[in-house]
Amino acid sequence: MKISIALCTLNGEKFLRTQLSSFVDQTMRADEIIVCDEGSTDRTLEILEQFTDRLPLVIHRNPARLGTYQNFQKALSLCSGDYIFPADQDDYWDHQKIERISTYFNHHDQAEVVFTDALLVDEFGQISGKKLWSTFRFREEQQREWRAGKSLDILLDGNRVTGCTMGIRKRFLDKISPFPTNLPSFFLHDAWMGISAALENRIDFIPATYVQYRLHSEQQVGVKGNPGTPPTMWERIQRPHEDKVGPYRKKLEYLVELRNAVSEKFPNQRFEPLDTRIDYWDRRANLPEARWKRLKKTLQNLILGNYHRYKDIDSPAETPYLMFLGDLIE
Repeated sequence: MKISIALCTLNGEKFLRTQLSSFVDQTMRADEIIVCDEGSTDRTLEILEQFTDRLPLVIHRNPARLGTYQNFQKALSLCSGDYIFPADQDDYWDHQKIERISTYFNHHDQAEVVFTDALLVDEFGQISGKKLWSTFRFREEQQREWRAGKSLDILLDGNRVTGCTMGIRKRFLDKISPFPTNLPSFFLHDAWMGISAALENRIDFIPATYVQYRLHSEQQVGVKGNPGTPPTMWERIQRPHEDKVGPYRKKLEYLVELRNAVSEKFPNQRFEPLDTRIDYWDRRANLPEARWKRLKKTLQNLILGNYHRYKDIDSPAETPYLMFLGDLIE
């Protein structure tokens, strides 16, 4: 069994040394660490060179910046290990991370992807007391639903699989590569690997924290805050119809593009949760201007239970009926 780490770097001198030190301290050491650097102009490459006598680093310097999604795909594709661990430059791994996830793989051959929770720390490494899953709303209820076979539904509501907590088998990575290039910028490498594994119910989680996930102002991708206050009902009624359905159309476009992407990798797979969701957003995205003509589509979503199924998990009980009325009269 061979272990690989896929590490992507970009001007990471501030925290990189701490992350590399955690690789050194692993109870099960990596056989190779593939580094893809995005043109760092600070001391990142110098720090990497300082660790070459302690770690099996293979450093690649990208001639042009690829971005997070494509750079991770490159780093992952260059790994030759049976188990591959994506790594960010600014975190810190528990010394048993690789061993614990590798042991899980050894005893669960059906699992192609495994992920864990993480502790949130600030830029000084101070533990906040919060965990990553709580910010992603991957709570006990969602974990129970996941165990009941609803992993794809949960991931379509929002990604819960964070790359730095993940392990993936090489055999599965080869199956889902190359990664699709036509998906929105918010869709990252970990989301693709998670959804792909969920399609075959081959993704699992370990309720443990093997990563200290660092929150700081310079990170390329991180935990996002609340996007803002939703408009009032009066503002909803007054706004142009296109302002309402525009976000729905973007959601629909994303889901259709995602379905096309997974269809290429899994030609014989059924996509019922995804298809049902596409039908729901298609009805909402294509509501007629005339309000009286909207009744059929909105009633379909209400009778089929879609407003209940796809409401935000923290919304109150009356929300599905407000969604129905909003679609009907806004």
